[in-house]
Amino acid sequence: MRFDSCASEYDSHASPQRAFAERVAGFIGDLPGGTLGPSILELGAGTGALTRWLGENPGVRLCATDASPAMVAIGRTRVRKADWKVLDALGNPLFFSDLQVSSGLLQWAPNPVAALRHWTAALRPGGRMIHAFACEPCLQEWRQVAPESPVTWRDESGWLVMFEEAGLLVKRKQVWSERIEFQSSLHLARSLHGSGVTGRPKLSAGKMREALRNYDLQFRSQGGVYSTWAWMAVEATPVAKPTTPDVVAYKD
Repeated sequence: MRFDSCASEYDSHASPQRAFAERVAGFIGDLPGGTLGPSILELGAGTGALTRWLGENPGVRLCATDASPAMVAIGRTRVRKADWKVLDALGNPLFFSDLQVSSGLLQWAPNPVAALRHWTAALRPGGRMIHAFACEPCLQEWRQVAPESPVTWRDESGWLVMFEEAGLLVKRKQVWSERIEFQSSLHLARSLHGSGVTGRPKLSAGKMREALRNYDLQFRSQGGVYSTWAWMAVEATPVAKPTTPDVVAYKD
């Protein structure tokens, strides 16, 4: 993916991701505060769409991380309450926390079960995780005309299997789905590209033009064209205590 190179223009193209981050914040709800409030570790924080909502909880200790240095640099200026760190949540050791959260990260994991097990090891005793991610039928129209995708798409039941196989007990879950309008398929493609969620182009210029034409013909709306977006949020706790944690202690 191209998140680091697209950091400066990410927010102008990521309105769906920001809208879902607000819903995820509502799903998380109010957190207990106080001088020794819970430590929160956010993974894949990007420029801070979810971070700013988490930071509104008084008395929490918030660490926001992302693999992109450029994203972290922007996030630091937007949510000053958070302690920002450059960290690849899918490969680096994590900081211990009472609550672990993310929005729009887990779907990028090549092996979600391994990622969830890695993350579980960083939970303090009694800790929990709330992760949200794109799920079926997100971008189903685009995938019909341009089948190449960097993501393995799973529906709600498929994702629940991932959590179960990772040794996690799902306490709550919620799925949001909505149609978002774009002026044209070209505007949609530019939005996806500008937000960094596309890798190197796998379609030739001719195939891309054909895909855009087909999209405009098949998925028209009053405002141009429509695109389905879907997000799933899961709150889970470990079924058993991890035996081989790969973490470093978070220094408060």
